[in-house]
Amino acid sequence: MRQVSIETLSKIGELAVSGLTTEKYESAVADLAGDPDLARRIIDWLPEAFGLILIGHMADITLPKTFVAKDRSGEWMEIPFSKELVFGDALEFASLTYHNGPKHLFSGLAAQSSVVDAVNKALNAGESLTGARSPASRLNVLTN
Repeated sequence: MRQVSIETLSKIGELAVSGLTTEKYESAVADLAGDPDLARRIIDWLPEAFGLILIGHMADITLPKTFVAKDRSGEWMEIPFSKELVFGDALEFASLTYHNGPKHLFSGLAAQSSVVDAVNKALNAGESLTGARSPASRLNVLTN
């Protein structure tokens, strides 16, 4: 079941790369999402989905199947991506954008991803990505 429409994700993506302040961006996403918890999940997942699509096309990297988030007691938990429906919607939108554009949207969102940041650090350190395994995304969000 879709949590967020592609049209809404597209609008939010454009806002994400528009140069808005964090406060204005988060407020606009909350208005579009209609729910503060959903807005937070979109803000967290959208760049990560774009980053995973990008690195999945870059090299022979094993992509993660899980992410890590804090539970209500503050403990880190590993959770399958399939349990986070917003991620699936964001991943579908990221794939569509990778293949169909607009390029500024894809590159702008992918550049905000922690996964892309980790890959950049590895490459800048002279590491090879061939056969690498991407770690699980770590989000500082609460799970139910």
